[in-house]
Amino acid sequence: MDAAIKFETHEEVVSFDADGKVVVNKESQLSPKLVARRAIEAHLERKKLEKDLSDYYNLDDN
Repeated sequence: MDAAIKFETHEEVVSFDADGKVVVNKESQLSPKLVARRAIEAHLERKKLEKDLSDYYNLDDN
């Protein structure tokens, strides 16, 4: 039951717009330091996923 309560209080701090830029939720109640950390992590994760997809499709071309 605790997991359900935690999920309800989860707020989306960072997201990506149509151009692929990081968008930060300015109304977040989290500390600015934590918001910045989450934005950096989201950016790095997106870059890693893009690289993995690129590598996967380049292997299929050979």
